[in-house]
Amino acid sequence: FRSAMAKIDRPAWKHEPLTESRVWLVELLMDTKLMTATEPDWIRSAIAKHSQWIESVQGVTIEKTTVLVVSNNFTSLAARQILRDVPLAKRNQGPTDKLRSEVIAIEFPDGLPPLIRARTSTRSRMTAGKKQDGWEIIWGDTPVAIRFKQLKGAVFALDLPYHEHDSTRWNELVICRQDEAALVAEMIKESDVRQNGTFYCTDRGFKRVRSSSWDDLVLDPTVLQLVKDDYESFFSREDWFRSLNLPFRRGYLLHGPPGNGKTSVVRAMLSRPGMRGLTLNFFSPNVDDDDLQAMFERAAEFAPSMVVLEDLDRVFPQNSVSGSGSKVSLQQLLNCLDGIGSQDGVVVAATANEPTALDPAILRRPGRFDRVVLFQNPNANLRLHYLRKLHCRLPESELKTALEFSDGFSFAQLREAFILAGQSAFDRQTEIEPNDILQAVRTIRRGFAEVKFRTLASK
Repeated sequence: FRSAMAKIDRPAWKHEPLTESRVWLVELLMDTKLMTATEPDWIRSAIAKHSQWIESVQGVTIEKTTVLVVSNNFTSLAARQILRDVPLAKRNQGPTDKLRSEVIAIEFPDGLPPLIRARTSTRSRMTAGKKQDGWEIIWGDTPVAIRFKQLKGAVFALDLPYHEHDSTRWNELVICRQDEAALVAEMIKESDVRQNGTFYCTDRGFKRVRSSSWDDLVLDPTVLQLVKDDYESFFSREDWFRSLNLPFRRGYLLHGPPGNGKTSVVRAMLSRPGMRGLTLNFFSPNVDDDDLQAMFERAAEFAPSMVVLEDLDRVFPQNSVSGSGSKVSLQQLLNCLDGIGSQDGVVVAATANEPTALDPAILRRPGRFDRVVLFQNPNANLRLHYLRKLHCRLPESELKTALEFSDGFSFAQLREAFILAGQSAFDRQTEIEPNDILQAVRTIRRGFAEVKFRTLASK
């Protein structure tokens, strides 16, 4: 913009007719209105740009269409149609085979070939017994018309970036005939890239979360009662909440030393069918109070949904002189947790290593977190159960010494000991022996002692 201004002889504006450069500047100024436009204005502008093409392909006027703003990836149908023979890095990427088989043809506006972002993945997949590098493909911003066997009209899809508060979030516009909107809405569900895996929405797009089952976890019975049982029964108690005019929402604060299952439990909660998760990177320079508010608003729209707040003790520590470095304020978090707006069907799951380091305001008011649950280092019985989960086939009598020496270990530390034992057995080309695990436990404990000594020495 500054470059354009510099090219113009501003004192001459009053006396000379508009030159080509001045006409261009006027058009630029008109375009800059979109910089302050609301999201609906942004969407309508994108549709207007392609309205003639949509009408010519659809055979009806734009007023007789319906625009669905969705957060999933319907355009992946077009990408898979074009790159049908390209091996994907993830088998579950894209729509179902059933929906793909319904596609008859795809069309694009004149002069706009399909733009697809593609990159090789570091992950390999097995094909016919051999490892094969796959591709990660993401549709660009090219509008596409998709024709299906069961529909009279075409379905138009367009990925649209919306810039707000120094951040960008992508929505997808799906445009169809009004009389076929219900059918298209069902098809959108089948095209959801998250259908065969757990995803949650971040400030940088969608992130895959490894699905987890409660049966995969080794947890203290108290944790099972306070988290799993309460969480699973929460959604079945909706009528009870509403009959008593209580807000239908739930909050969990999971705290304790790292490596004891807090994140694994959050994954199990996110893996509930139909659950949508949202989170933010509080330390991103582009994330501020408005982003936090927007996340809670989207959670209400997506309900049932879960807002994941990780490492709250790092983000909002008490008595911090320099602050945590996050632009998100404690007051905004408290406002969102208190839920001035509707948050029906929203679950908040927060984690902290040391809750005493949290600002007391987070815990002071009842209702912000209904369950505050400690995840402590496992006792001997839980450690033995965890080793069984890791397929350790040794009898308890042979593991007795290793279990005693591992007192105070977290689940993560115990897993590392098992991996070290497995490496020793692999080098010998034998099965894991009791002494392998004992030596691994001693190695890890010796490492703790050295780190602790160096930390004290530095002070």
